[in-house]
Amino acid sequence: MSDAWADDRAFAEPRLLVAGDTERLVPVVSELFSPVPVVAAADYLAAIAEIPRAPTQGVILGIDPACRRTVSAVGAIKQVAGETRVVACCEPSYEPLTRKLLSAGLDDYVIFPPSGADLERALQIPVSHTRREWMQTIRAPEPTFDELTHLTSLLPHVLTGDRTLLREMAAVVAAGLRAESAMVVVDGSTGSVGSQPRGLIDRAVLVQELHREGRAVGQIRVGPSQLGAYHADDTARLRVYAGLFGKLLELVSRSRQWQQWAFQDDLTGLPNRRRLMAFLDEILDRAAREQFPVTVLLFDIDDFKSFNDSFGHETGDEIIRETGQLFRRCSRRHDLVARFGGDEFVVVFWDAEGRRSAGSQHPSEVIGVLNRFRRELSTHQFARLGPRSSGSLTCSGGLARFPWQARTPAELLARADQALLEAKRAGKNRFWLIGSGDVCAE
Repeated sequence: MSDAWADDRAFAEPRLLVAGDTERLVPVVSELFSPVPVVAAADYLAAIAEIPRAPTQGVILGIDPACRRTVSAVGAIKQVAGETRVVACCEPSYEPLTRKLLSAGLDDYVIFPPSGADLERALQIPVSHTRREWMQTIRAPEPTFDELTHLTSLLPHVLTGDRTLLREMAAVVAAGLRAESAMVVVDGSTGSVGSQPRGLIDRAVLVQELHREGRAVGQIRVGPSQLGAYHADDTARLRVYAGLFGKLLELVSRSRQWQQWAFQDDLTGLPNRRRLMAFLDEILDRAAREQFPVTVLLFDIDDFKSFNDSFGHETGDEIIRETGQLFRRCSRRHDLVARFGGDEFVVVFWDAEGRRSAGSQHPSEVIGVLNRFRRELSTHQFARLGPRSSGSLTCSGGLARFPWQARTPAELLARADQALLEAKRAGKNRFWLIGSGDVCAE
């Protein structure tokens, strides 16, 4: 028997059967295996009754997680199908459930949306050669002016890594495809637009995988068409969107990496002076609008030069690194701990908890952080200083508060520096607030 005759025989044999999820699967299977007839069965029970009625080349099952007897139903379908291959098509989230069906008689499964190669391998039936050639010659529609305008609007979100980027991507898809709803899922985060977007998590009419730097990182999920049905140019347009979005996601990744390099201190891994000044501008502007206090701490390591002179600069670097990380662990999640330069660090404390009022007190949480840091520092063992290093190193700091003592980043840092000098003059190993003295004094 020649290969050509076998191919003709495969296409001459009647029908493929799709059971469950027919709204999505029947169009895909029909296009991939045309001119083979495709019959739809509403559910697994209907499929069991339908299989014996006419010769069936293959059975494709949509997975319904709500079905309580999926295992027994699949087993019954396979028993009726006999040598005919039974293949499931499932969402990625249902793959563990689908894999269990292999022991019930399922021959194979593919992930939705299935490619021609996936179904050809699973069903062991060749897809239509005319379909392959037609897919290769399909040209994506040229983008409209509105689409180009909308895509251009995504660029600011790309550069900032704004979380609204995914929602804006979904809006581009929904507008371009005239979809009732659309969702973009990337690395566990989602952005969606339209009616009933939550339903797209489990079910979508069109699904297109998203890749970043050659690795699958998410999907575009599209709801029903406002025009009634999707066509070949819609799926081609969706693939173009996926390619463009993949490039945008690569730009986001690179932008974040560049920001990290620009804003991170090489020695400690903490935010650097550049990031500190940008953050102070942002947080003081917000504090002025929302009327909450901001406290800046400038601190350094007491007698740091003596450690450098006695143990060398490598030990000095290690002390700086460990001290910075120690304060980071003692601080609150939302506070910024940055290396200012040399052995100096700056911490920005802020509390958006209600409006400030005249005469309000220094936040007790800040004093709690400072006391916690002093306790940890007094027991911390610096490996390069030897086994008896616990308690050998102390820090002094100065505090300044917005808006009472300063109103700009430069003023805050200058007042904090004055307070630091007062702490040194008072004997070191203390944290000084102008007008209040050592805030950690018992």
